[in-house]
Amino acid sequence: MAYMDLINTAHLNYLSPLSKWRVMDLESLRKEAHGPNYKSFTRIIRRLEKANILHGYRHPFNKKKYVYYSSKAQKELQEEKGFKTISKDSLIHDIKVTEISKKFLELRWIDQVMLEHQLLGIDCFKSLYKIIPDAMFTLANGKRSYNLAFELELTQKSKSRIKEKAKQFLISPKYDYMLFFFSQKSLMESYMRTIKEEVGSDGIGKFIFIHAEDLRIKEVELEKLKCSYKDKEFKLEELFSTLSKL
Repeated sequence: MAYMDLINTAHLNYLSPLSKWRVMDLESLRKEAHGPNYKSFTRIIRRLEKANILHGYRHPFNKKKYVYYSSKAQKELQEEKGFKTISKDSLIHDIKVTEISKKFLELRWIDQVMLEHQLLGIDCFKSLYKIIPDAMFTLANGKRSYNLAFELELTQKSKSRIKEKAKQFLISPKYDYMLFFFSQKSLMESYMRTIKEEVGSDGIGKFIFIHAEDLRIKEVELEKLKCSYKDKEFKLEELFSTLSKL
């Protein structure tokens, strides 16, 4: 039986935010989709899980239930040519990319988010702009707009891989800034050294580095974070406020 045969129109509406965010906790999905009360909504979700339309994941620390499309359902329900399925290995990473991206929007520090799978769905995007980040943030200030490539790094990559990624971001005409987000300060400092070694003092001005301790465990509070930009430390809110006025 086709997956579409198992979903009525109301269910499709409830799932529509997943086409953008890919993985969401139940309460966020219910609110964004204007679903019924929480108890009724969870019953619908359980039926969709049983039909192998959705997969569920219980976060071990915050205890929230997250859902995302199964690979077969995603092929049938999503229109993007470049859709990317979620794997269990990357699940925490994808949850955090969504969480942080949504938080930037909620704080109104940025005006738009496009996640990796949406960028992949744009014809010739990769061939034109060389590299696709975890997300692209757009900030418009009335005079011009800025595109920020957002990369979430939870583990240490090889030096050669870091340098290649930094070089590709630097030469791409699409991105004005590269926003690297880390789960540990030591990881951030390692990347900073490697990237500066590759792009030099002039190129490093396109890179912004942020870390949040306990990133895997807790929800990120962007308002409390600081960032490193051009070897100086700023409040993250202060930096985005400055960008909005340039």
